[in-house]
Amino acid sequence: MSKSRLVKFISALLASLFIVLLSPPAANAGVDDFEFESMHVHYGLSLGDHNIPMLTATETLVAVFPETDQNRGIQRLIPDDYRGHSLATEVTSVVDENGVARDFTTEAQDGYIQLISRHTDDRFVHGRQTYVITYSQKWVIGDFGTTDEFYWDVNGTGWAQPFGSVTASVDIASALSDLLRVDDISCYRGPQGSNQPCDSEQLLNRTTTTRVDFSAKDLAPGETLTINLPFTHGVVNTGNISQVTGSLEFVFYWVFGGIILAVLLWAIFFRVQVIGGRRMRKFATVQYEGPKTPELSVVAQVIGSRNWQSALLVQSAVLGYVTISTDDSDNWAVTRTGKEVQEVELKKLLSGLFENDLTVVALGRGIDEPESRRISNVFGELLRDAQKQALKQGFYSHLAIKQAFGGWLVIVGQTLGMIWAGLSMDAVVDAGLAALPILLGGVATIVHFLILLSKRLPTQAGMDLRVYMDGLKEYIQFAEKDRLAFLQSPKGATRERGQLGQTEILHLYEEVLPWAVLLGLADEWAKVLATYYDERHQPNWIPVATIGAFNLSGLDSAIAQSLAVSAESGSSGGGSAGGGGGGGGGGGV
Repeated sequence: MSKSRLVKFISALLASLFIVLLSPPAANAGVDDFEFESMHVHYGLSLGDHNIPMLTATETLVAVFPETDQNRGIQRLIPDDYRGHSLATEVTSVVDENGVARDFTTEAQDGYIQLISRHTDDRFVHGRQTYVITYSQKWVIGDFGTTDEFYWDVNGTGWAQPFGSVTASVDIASALSDLLRVDDISCYRGPQGSNQPCDSEQLLNRTTTTRVDFSAKDLAPGETLTINLPFTHGVVNTGNISQVTGSLEFVFYWVFGGIILAVLLWAIFFRVQVIGGRRMRKFATVQYEGPKTPELSVVAQVIGSRNWQSALLVQSAVLGYVTISTDDSDNWAVTRTGKEVQEVELKKLLSGLFENDLTVVALGRGIDEPESRRISNVFGELLRDAQKQALKQGFYSHLAIKQAFGGWLVIVGQTLGMIWAGLSMDAVVDAGLAALPILLGGVATIVHFLILLSKRLPTQAGMDLRVYMDGLKEYIQFAEKDRLAFLQSPKGATRERGQLGQTEILHLYEEVLPWAVLLGLADEWAKVLATYYDERHQPNWIPVATIGAFNLSGLDSAIAQSLAVSAESGSSGGGSAGGGGGGGGGGGV
């Protein structure tokens, strides 16, 4: 290669590299990389039933797509709510400039109707394409205080494409024409919040309708044409609830709702007076010992105590069948003695706990799952037996099913009445009044059944047992001097000698201890007991080391922790562009 040719080759190579390095990178073309030549919207504005504002819209969009295979069509986001009302948007058709139908689909999406127009065979579109979209809406005029306004974005701020021109024509029906405040008509153009006037507006009066034309040119992406037609305030139905206040349906609506609340108040009254047994309740007299019958677990079911497991263990200990001990870490142990069990209930309990020649049962969070499940089964069987015995022995009767069902029928009837009244008013103001009774009726039904069916109806025997236990509770809460005075009174324990001995008092107090546990007064009564223990009178049911720090509520916690292990292991006004209704946006697909 000659020297001159070599120089030319190197120069050409350097020039090529220079062009490549300095050339701007090619744009990353996407489905939104096109433009709209124009958009024209024809609005028909009228009044429907109950003076509800109605709108028909025909949008003609002329898109210019690239000749490359980039786009298959367009998408249009049409707003479907305005100032708290659903616009009830219904898309009628999508056609081209010749009236030939175009394929399209619609879907509700976050307050918009998403319309996508593309060929069903997914072929691409090129060059100039026209899309004529027709749809209807209502509730398009809003209450802005001194005026009611059709304050509307034409194309909207949600487009990534520029528009060569955007125009709108509004035909106003005669019923609205008389209300139009002509001098206050306005329009705006630009991005969200812009108060720049639009390019032109023109009012054309006709014999039956009034027409107003608006236009804006060269709108950049995100810019819109916004129009504002104000009307005399208070004639158009803007959905204000005051438009149905005082109507017959309005009165019925709240009467029906009031009856539902009255049924709930009746249910509360029935629960307190009848199910709660207030009508059967007698004056409680002080009792110094637990009832002879029924068994402790049955008493627990009648009075609704949750401490019955601890009470049974303490009763077993006081009677000498077991001993109870605890350490500094709140770990409890129940140890079986050799004494033969006489009581049927305690025999079931201890035979279950100390099966297979066990002599010690641990309680607390430290036990493993199989042991927890075993202990839970023992107490669960006792609970089921106690519930059956309470019913069988006549301490309470059936559930208030008839009363609950009757009240529920009233709730259903009033709920249906509220829905009817709500639908009638919604046809006028679209305030969603029909939704409230559905929620109210559902909540009222649940609350009503919980109030009446969460507890059985009592019998007089059951109320007498509750009153007896109230008397025992009163005795436990006495001051010590009052308690001793009661034991020596004619109504208390009759004694041959006038002065009770310490041994006898301690024996009586120990027998009360299980019932104190059942009534939730364990620690209070244990402190009373501790004052009577000395070197001559040591408890055989709990180690001496524990007496100085009685905390039998810890025993109840240990039992609860033991039962919880198995349960836990089961499952791990128009004033700017973009401020109105309508508009929305769109793009390519």
